[in-house]
Amino acid sequence: MQIFRNPVRALAACALIAGAATAAHAQDIPVVSIQSVTGPVGFAGAGYQKGIRLAIEEANARGGVHGRKINLIERDDGSDKGQAINLANQAIDRDRALMVLGPSATTTGVTVAPIFNDKKTVSLSFATSEAIFKPGPWMMKLQQSPATMSPRSAQYVLEKTPIRKVALVFDRTNEGLIEYKTYFRDPFKAGGGTIVAEEAVVGSDSNFMPLATKLKGMDLDAVYISTYGEQAANIILQLRQAGMPEKVRYIGSIAMVTQKFLTMTGAASEGSIAVSDYVAGIDRPLNKAFEANFKKRWGDAPDNWAASAYSLALVGLAAIEAAGPNPTREAVREAFHKIRDVPIVVGSGLWNHKDRIPDYGAVILTVKDGKFALAP
Repeated sequence: MQIFRNPVRALAACALIAGAATAAHAQDIPVVSIQSVTGPVGFAGAGYQKGIRLAIEEANARGGVHGRKINLIERDDGSDKGQAINLANQAIDRDRALMVLGPSATTTGVTVAPIFNDKKTVSLSFATSEAIFKPGPWMMKLQQSPATMSPRSAQYVLEKTPIRKVALVFDRTNEGLIEYKTYFRDPFKAGGGTIVAEEAVVGSDSNFMPLATKLKGMDLDAVYISTYGEQAANIILQLRQAGMPEKVRYIGSIAMVTQKFLTMTGAASEGSIAVSDYVAGIDRPLNKAFEANFKKRWGDAPDNWAASAYSLALVGLAAIEAAGPNPTREAVREAFHKIRDVPIVVGSGLWNHKDRIPDYGAVILTVKDGKFALAP
């Protein structure tokens, strides 16, 4: 160890060391991921975090962006709006994030949107509702809106199944889930379908027997359920327990497409229909590499949440790269509006948007032999 006996020289040396450390750290690009790893949205947030981390690790292994590594800072908001607010401010003010990936849900995304807009920091969110755009131009989103996704479900049901009489059950506390219901209902009715009932629940509900008894007495072909997967599973199980005929099928939004939903419902969900933007096994090079690398990294196959997160990270990285070798928050925002045809593993395989509204295709899935598969 070198010992400096001259205090002036010692201070100068310390300054040089500190400056070198700061310069080295400055080479990293800070990106904060705020996800609901725990709490009610943990079924999605945990997968989101894994998908994002894999994409960032792969980018850093290739040398980063313009030779600079991404410093990924991970946060868990616990599916709580208050915590999401705290973490949003922390990401902007303390972590100095160039971009924030997340939050995981429409509810938390809409809550923190004014913060990102006021402090002029891009948030690339998993929110589905376009309500996230209302505070201003700094809010972006990866996932397609219910207005894009749900009509595909309605079209499939009308063209490919005999289902014509449907009851709707939806979470009235979640704007995205309300929109999924609405954008299924309207084209379904316009195409000749009948909405027999429209029933609201809240995200904390668990006793659905009164609702199940009510619906069992109706002449139905299907029940459309726009809630998170675990709650949808509870509704289906209690409908069966109440005596809902086995011929009645279940239709859901992307929120229903979870392994926990399949595990909880078992045979009761066989034949269910859901819209999604991902299914494993698509014959594209990027998809094959993603699925192999995800399984190697995490020990299991990716679900649609992990695939969405991996795709979100790819879009975020594309915007940072397009912002140049010394990107600023403003440059990233401007670059985001210009990027097109970003390779992703969901939908058609290419991410595009118009005025921040994404449209990249979707798939219709059905539950077959206890697994989600492409619908015939």
